[in-house]
Amino acid sequence: MKRVLLAVVAVLCLTLNACSQQALIDRMEPKAESSSAKAIIDQLRNGDIDAVKAQLDPKYLSPGIDGKLRSVASTFPDNSPESVKTVGAYTTHFSKFGSHEQSVVFNLTYEYEFRDTWVVANVMLKRQGDKLMLEGLRAKRLAAPLEATNAFTFKDKSVTHWLMFALLIADVLLCVYAFVLCLRTPIARRKWLWALFTLVGVTTLHFDWSSGQFSFQPLSVQLLSGSAVAQVYGPLVLGLSIPLGAIWFLIVRRRLIAASKPPPLPDVPA
Repeated sequence: MKRVLLAVVAVLCLTLNACSQQALIDRMEPKAESSSAKAIIDQLRNGDIDAVKAQLDPKYLSPGIDGKLRSVASTFPDNSPESVKTVGAYTTHFSKFGSHEQSVVFNLTYEYEFRDTWVVANVMLKRQGDKLMLEGLRAKRLAAPLEATNAFTFKDKSVTHWLMFALLIADVLLCVYAFVLCLRTPIARRKWLWALFTLVGVTTLHFDWSSGQFSFQPLSVQLLSGSAVAQVYGPLVLGLSIPLGAIWFLIVRRRLIAASKPPPLPDVPA
């Protein structure tokens, strides 16, 4: 059991490894489009609203667009940033059905560090042919960098955080226990199916470690009835499922053992 617990903790540590996260982003980041996105943010910070509007997709040029862009620009402090780090880079390719027309959408997120605050800016660009257009622009001010905001830690966490983590470990250990017990149990038929079934959990309750928010996914299947997933620089999300396979096996185990025993020999008359 100790080995299983250590393995779960090791997986969580690997998931939150900052060095591997940054290396992954560097490989995924489209250099040319990223340079264009940073230039747009600099134009917005400097108050050059017209230059930003000139790159915006025409369908977003509504009468109130100037006010929206100024609202995003107000998120940035007046002083220059001390550092800029790419914290998200996703590329999606689209093709129109029945046509050779294709487009590529770049979803790029940056963390700007200022003297006493941080700003996370998201830029969405679309390349269609040789034209690169601005599809979206958002910014949010933070009191700490994303790496610290979304760090996996128990410091200042509530009872709910401790309870959800304990339930996750309990789910995984129960599945592993039932799996090992199944392998050691004499079962007449389909023993390997029962063994696999003990590892299956159904429905999933998700818990955001950073915000403390819950979400429920009624139609889902998870191995080991638990998961801990974090996007690059994103919050850790725990997933807890009902260990249906393990519980069912433990309930019917005695019946399976009895069914696997050979029938008693008939009495032979003297």
